[in-house]
Amino acid sequence: MYRTVFFILAISSSFTTILSQKLLLKSEKFLWEGQEFSFPANVVIKEQSLSFETTAHIYPAESDPFFIVLRKLPLNSLSFERDAYESEIFWHGKNKTKETVNISGLTVLIYRAEQIRNQNLLKANLWIWSKGQNHYWAWIFWRKERTDLEDFFEKGLFIRSVGSE
Repeated sequence: MYRTVFFILAISSSFTTILSQKLLLKSEKFLWEGQEFSFPANVVIKEQSLSFETTAHIYPAESDPFFIVLRKLPLNSLSFERDAYESEIFWHGKNKTKETVNISGLTVLIYRAEQIRNQNLLKANLWIWSKGQNHYWAWIFWRKERTDLEDFFEKGLFIRSVGSE
């Protein structure tokens, strides 16, 4: 009986979510998974850690012109069928593009498209990169009319530098 209860508790603890939330000022840098990020405004960062993945959700503190989700992928390799994956990236996306760039020492695969969500015209980017044996992606959405954010996100200015793991 005790072994069964212990086994159930051990399994359920592996799916327990650990949440943290903090305010990050525009001038501050955010260190996540050994990588440094900066943002164009004061942001609220909600980090979530599960036993098999970690994510960070970044929201502007004062208005809603952008939204970012950083995620460490729970994969040993990025060996998925690219054609099937690419068709599912953007739901009803317009002006889809794909390119590979080198930013701050990282080779990043970037998918770009425009989307309409909740009657808002958004620019959407999906950044996928590997660092060592780990794989990451960043979903970035911002309002299309905010050209200042377009320069910031399209050029990768949010990735400040690469730290050690």
